[in-house]
Amino acid sequence: MSQVSRQKVALALEDLVGGLYHWRLWYLLGLNEIRHRYRRSMIGPFWLTLSMGVQATVMGVLFGFLFQHNLNRFLPYLCVSLVVWNFVQSVISDGAMSFIGATGLIMQVKRPLSVHIYQVIWRNLIIAAHTIVIFFIVGLIFGMYPGWTYVLLIPGLTLMILNISWMALGAAILSARFRDVPMIVQNAFTVLFWLTPVLYLPSQMTGKMQIVILLNPFAHILEVVRAPLMLEVPSATNWLVAAGVGIVGWVLVLLLFARTRSRVPYWL
Repeated sequence: MSQVSRQKVALALEDLVGGLYHWRLWYLLGLNEIRHRYRRSMIGPFWLTLSMGVQATVMGVLFGFLFQHNLNRFLPYLCVSLVVWNFVQSVISDGAMSFIGATGLIMQVKRPLSVHIYQVIWRNLIIAAHTIVIFFIVGLIFGMYPGWTYVLLIPGLTLMILNISWMALGAAILSARFRDVPMIVQNAFTVLFWLTPVLYLPSQMTGKMQIVILLNPFAHILEVVRAPLMLEVPSATNWLVAAGVGIVGWVLVLLLFARTRSRVPYWL
């Protein structure tokens, strides 16, 4: 690696660390976005919880009837799947628009670009914290009480955030350069939603579909968070794929960020 390349990588790493250092900025901006979105509302962000509850209940009963699932297990599974999937999808989709949406700030104020990625993650974490409530309510109704597997949520959620953060950053960079990327991301998630076990159990798939799920990194990233909440232990394959995708993804996106970081304001 040339001296110039090393310098660019060092500046990219400095940007990522600097974004964490300015945590108060993205922390307050994220809170302000949530407050602004639900101002003058009677129950505020808990509309998200209500909407998720209605969606999960209707879909759970419908799919449970169609596929003869035991609702005691399937309804909590569907609730947590929808919450976690919406979190993953929202972070990456919003991340694709993060630089474009913050054009004014990027052009006028000198701040690490990563601040806008952290803001997206933080805002969607707040939303996920509101919507996950419905899973705990449904779980308690069906006798699914918290267990020791909840300890695995710490490494699982860490791996998930590491993965979706590099995806959001990569999407943000490419979207600044090519404005078709946000629509590509949106359509890609429409397909991925059906190729990832969200509305169905992985055990339902047979033959080639099992291979598709095995090769789908989102299935493993989803499982390292979902399984502990369902009082199960993620498989070694889930951990290895989630960790491997995170490492490889961050290496590639770091190199992309190092090369393009200085060009982003000009693209905007």
